Amino acid sequence: MTLSKCLLSAAVLAATFGTPVLAEELNLYLIPSPSSTAIQSFIPAFTEKTGITVNVTEVPYGEAHQKLLLTVQQGQGQYDVAQFDNTFLAPYGAAGTMQPLDALIGASAEYDIADFATGQQDYGKYDGQTLGLTLSTEPMIQWYRTDIYADLGLKPAATWDEYMANAKAVKEADKGDGAMFGWGPNSSWWWMTLLWSFGGNLYDDQLNPTVNTPEAVAATQFFKDMLAFGPEGGISATGDDVTNKFLSTEIGAMVQYSGYWGMALDPANSMHAGKIGTAPMPMGAVDVTHLAGWNIGIPKDAKNPEAAWQFMEFVLGKSNAKAYLMAGAAAIGRNSISSDAELLAIHPYLPLLNIPAASRIERYPQIRVWPEFEKAVLDALPAMLNGEVEIQAGLDALNETLKPILAAEAGN
Repeated sequence: MTLSKCLLSAAVLAATFGTPVLAEELNLYLIPSPSSTAIQSFIPAFTEKTGITVNVTEVPYGEAHQKLLLTVQQGQGQYDVAQFDNTFLAPYGAAGTMQPLDALIGASAEYDIADFATGQQDYGKYDGQTLGLTLSTEPMIQWYRTDIYADLGLKPAATWDEYMANAKAVKEADKGDGAMFGWGPNSSWWWMTLLWSFGGNLYDDQLNPTVNTPEAVAATQFFKDMLAFGPEGGISATGDDVTNKFLSTEIGAMVQYSGYWGMALDPANSMHAGKIGTAPMPMGAVDVTHLAGWNIGIPKDAKNPEAAWQFMEFVLGKSNAKAYLMAGAAAIGRNSISSDAELLAIHPYLPLLNIPAASRIERYPQIRVWPEFEKAVLDALPAMLNGEVEIQAGLDALNETLKPILAAEAGN
């Protein structure tokens, strides 16, 4: 970092947080995950460099977000750095839970925001302000068994029709099950991905639900039809089950978040080392990339925000980006990472993190009522998938259920 940049960063810190006070300790609030484990691996080096003691609290995902929200509302300054799922960006933004980071990011040559593609620079933004750095970049991608596809002369699907045709070919050749989605408790992940890809939307600009359009019907029908090519019991598969089954049984392909790649590297999980390829998600009527991942930021009531930024810059800056991935974290979509030859040999999916400018990035809806919205979807889908309810009728009913939920969002 140049002297001018160092001086600028110091000035920005002072302007953002007031006169810096040398912190003796830093308190991290993390959620058990490969990203959390990787972050913690940097603590000894950070402490050696700065003399700052770093304490860690890990809270299970199911309770972590609400607990942080309540803790910050009490204003006790219990945590200086906090990890959170991007799905909670809107609730945290509306509640003022996290501090804006834009001035710090702009002044940091070490973080180097230009190392991210334009579309990914906004991943931690709510209402125009960056409330969290990107902690993982996890687009939905296509995974396939290279050995099975080679035997059958198949190529990764470019379209959803090809994806189904490949699945049918694998199944009919008795090579295993054709393909895998998550049709169970996490079915919203795949359903909304297909909905967007087929040209639909969850709601319009006025927050009116639009889940019963012809595009939504076609997407849901495809989701249901793919059950015929999945494994027995697939209708109850969770998000983790999808990956576990793909890695441990004979399945031709799956569509899943790239962040699961770490499981493919673990011999305890994967029976197919060296036989897994990756490709972009098949395209429907619209070129869409469904992007998910973690964020990390500084709570509004942090006692040591200067040291918090120093720690995040140390772990997530460009200099340690490679080491962060090698420590077991899900990859962060830096341009410099996706072109690293050593990393590509281990993580061949990395180029897929360079999302083309032509592809529309969709992430979990940035609405405060998303938990209620998603629950309504998850409650409605099983009856449509198992044939108890016709898809059009089921989506019409879901659309009605979503109206008061979205009205509550509009009224806030």
